[in-house]
Amino acid sequence: MTFAPPMTPADCDLTDFAFMPLDVARLRDSELASNETPEACWAAVLLWAASWHQIPAASIPNDDKWIAKQAGYALRGKIDKAWSDVRPGAMRGWVECSDGRLYHSVVAEKARDAWQSKTEQRYRTEVARVKKHNQRHGTNHTTPEYSEWLSIGRPAGHHLSVPGDTAPKGEDNNGDKPSKGQREGQGQGDYSVTDVTGDAAPPPEIAPPPPTPSAGSALTPGEIIFGYGLPLLTSAGTPEKQARSFLGGLRKRPGGDEAVVNALRECLKAKPLQPLEWLAAALPPPGGTGSAEKPNKQEALEQRNRAVADEWAGSPESKKGEVYEAV
Repeated sequence: MTFAPPMTPADCDLTDFAFMPLDVARLRDSELASNETPEACWAAVLLWAASWHQIPAASIPNDDKWIAKQAGYALRGKIDKAWSDVRPGAMRGWVECSDGRLYHSVVAEKARDAWQSKTEQRYRTEVARVKKHNQRHGTNHTTPEYSEWLSIGRPAGHHLSVPGDTAPKGEDNNGDKPSKGQREGQGQGDYSVTDVTGDAAPPPEIAPPPPTPSAGSALTPGEIIFGYGLPLLTSAGTPEKQARSFLGGLRKRPGGDEAVVNALRECLKAKPLQPLEWLAAALPPPGGTGSAEKPNKQEALEQRNRAVADEWAGSPESKKGEVYEAV
């Protein structure tokens, strides 16, 4: 038996899309709504929703236990007896493809549109970063066309390798002295674009864990934080301005840059779906343990009053010392 090819790309990942488009009129006038029971309709919608966050999106494993559980008809490893009556209607529209997974054509149509929008937005972000790099450093790096960018694996982040680029003299590449803005922690998310020609292997979309400053790296802690943190956050959907502000706030938390670099390293290894929330939870909040914030006048007065009270309520030995000193 010949199966059709998968209906969405193998790397179609919409797990960071909280909302799934629902064509209201199409669903209302469908045979599912007119011919199936309400239980079957609800189970079908639950399966659509489950497939939206599968990889590839719009697909589900060809496993009846898994399907029954997602549809709400399995508990503690046992399938509800009612599932046999609900299943035909709930599985309306699902077909097996050549990768062994089940796909729904309507959900796949919405997933392809969402994936297209996601990749186009990522491309625009990369183009804007290279443009900003050129403006800051006086370089003339070019970016590939959208189709070429797709063909080389959608490279993103630090470093971006673009076929045909050149590295003009005076650029802040590896071994060069960073500019003032970089030393101050500004703009570290820009690319240090390297010279790549021919059929070089595309770099990963997420950069490898950053080196520690003590390992002899030429990068400053600020460059590491912004150079690795910005691509990590923006690739997960965080706007660049918000990502910069968030990373700058992390540097003010207890532990400083060293704690942020370590947290970034662990986050890159863990690959959470929401890296911003992961980093926020990984580092102690401002004013927590290890905070060196100076108390305000009211807090200082209260601390002094508590100290005096503790002194008067001290042990007899301490009181003797006070009397001896008074005499």
